[in-house]
Amino acid sequence: MNTDNCNWQWTKEDGVYGYKVTSKKNGNSIFLPAAGDREGTSLYNAGSYGHYWNSSPYLVHSDWVYNLYFVSNDSYRTYSHRVNGFTVRPVSE
Repeated sequence: MNTDNCNWQWTKEDGVYGYKVTSKKNGNSIFLPAAGDREGTSLYNAGSYGHYWNSSPYLVHSDWVYNLYFVSNDSYRTYSHRVNGFTVRPVSE
């Protein structure tokens, strides 16, 4: 995952840990909570890491999709099976 165009700052907002991601081009920012993930009805690692779905399918396996994974000191693009309970960040134009 290319993070060159943004500054990533691990922070706490309203009692929730996550990354504040700020554009180097226009200064706009977004907060991505470290929401953890779900397996069935169980929530794991909330406050420790984040998994966010990407809309791009992983072409090697049609039932897998790319996602953003982050912890307090790193972030990168990975891929996972669609059955995982990761966070969705809705965007409107």
